[in-house]
Formats: sequence, structure tokens, C-alpha cells
Amino acid sequence: MSQVDLMMLFFLLMPLVAFYQVFKKNWVDEELKKAATWGLVSGVFCITLTRIVYYPVEWFLGGDLRSFITAPREWWITLLANVCIIGLIEEAIKASGGIIVAHLTRFNKRPTIVFMAFSGCALSFSLLENIQYYAIFGSYVVLPRMIISSAAHLYFSCMCAAMAANAINRPRSDSTVALRILLAIIAAAVFHGLFDFVVFKLNLQMLSGVIIAFVSLFILGIHESWISVLKIDNQPREGLMICSGCGAFSIGRARFCNFCGSRIVLSRRDFTIKLAD
Repeated sequence: MSQVDLMMLFFLLMPLVAFYQVFKKNWVDEELKKAATWGLVSGVFCITLTRIVYYPVEWFLGGDLRSFITAPREWWITLLANVCIIGLIEEAIKASGGIIVAHLTRFNKRPTIVFMAFSGCALSFSLLENIQYYAIFGSYVVLPRMIISSAAHLYFSCMCAAMAANAINRPRSDSTVALRILLAIIAAAVFHGLFDFVVFKLNLQMLSGVIIAFVSLFILGIHESWISVLKIDNQPREGLMICSGCGAFSIGRARFCNFCGSRIVLSRRDFTIKLAD
């Protein structure tokens, strides 16, 4: 591997590093760390499965999907292809990977675990996709694409994770939870397809003001999705809670500090006072 390839790999890893830096104060929670790590692993299998699914689709279309959606044709055909093929396939596979990770780690009842599983899957999915683009089109295409692609994949998965976590967290029947998760996947697929339609069909420059606005909205959406799952993420029992960041303590079931936002450790010490005879 040449020095140029190593430098490109460093740049391609930047979204993953940025995600870690933003959420690293939550890694004191081992469950979150485990879900994010296995989410990264599942993303490798998800993008592999996506490429396998695309083979018969591209055979039916008579060419690769990128050429199909950028070719001049009726706008509604391109829009349907983006939503019903690219958006639905990729978001359904990524969501399946996140749900499987959350279930296998046996913490699927925790909203933040679902969020981290989905996020890890999206990050590795976009990383491998960008590596593939670099191998095919070179750094001129992949460098500007890396920013928008990583933010978009992460946003769509976080939005889907927030909807799924809210469904799992509430005491509803399995069929209702499954329906809500399915609706979350469809919503993510629609947003994904619309975004691809705007980028490819309208041929926007990757560093234009519109794309910068998209990235800003994606980052805001990721933040709001995280806040929404934090609000419903509670400890299984009440106890003395000690913040891992600022050291504040209180009695309750919250998992994050109201002062600094760091993860809270539930103390297991026995504070029973024994009276002398």
C-alpha cells in the first residue's frame, strides 16, 4: 500500500474518529461500547449483502445503478429507483444489522443500545462504500463525497434507530413494534432516496451551499435522535448515581448526567447504616 493510499485511508476514517470523539464520554457504559463495536462489525456484512442483492437488480436494469440514476430519463422513474431500490435496500439491510446486534447483545430494550448498534453499522457501511468509491473513481470523487455520504448514512440510521427505540421501549404487542420498525425503515428509505435524487439527478456540486446545508441538517438530526433516546433510557432500578464526568451524584434511574451529559454509573455500594447495640 502506497503512502497516498495510507493517507486516503486516514481521511476516510475521519468520520469514525469524529463520532468517537463526540460520544467518547459515553464509553464508560460498557453496554454502549459493546453495541457500537458489534455494530461496526455488522456493517461489513451489511454492505456485502447489499452488493449481493444489487447484482440481480443491476442485471435486470441492464447496467450499474449509478449509471441508471444519472442517465437522462423521466424524473419520476429516477425518483422511484432511488427510493424503492437504493433507499429501501440499503436502509432495510442496515436496520436489520442494527436490530440483530441489539438483540444478540441482549440489551435491545435499552434505547441507547439500539442507537449505538444502528450508528456503528452505518459508519462501517459508509466507510467501506467510500473505500470502494476511492478504488473506482479516485480521491477527486471520494474526498467531497466522504463528508456528505457519512453524514447521510449516519443520519438515516439514527432517525430509524430513534423510531425503533421508541417502539421497543413502550409496552406494546410484538406486531405493533414490528409495524413501527417497518415504518421507520420506510421513512429512512424515503429520505435516503430523496437525498440521492437531489444529489445525482440535479448534479449539485459536492461543496455547494445546498450540500453544506444538508450536512448541517444531518448533524442536527443525529443530535436530536440521540437526545430523544437519552430521554427514555433509564436504569433498571433506582440507586445512588455517580456521574463519570463531573462527579455529581443523585438518587434515581437516569443514565446520563443533567449537568454535563456524561454517562452515569450506578453505585453498587451498600450504604446501610447499622445501629450499635
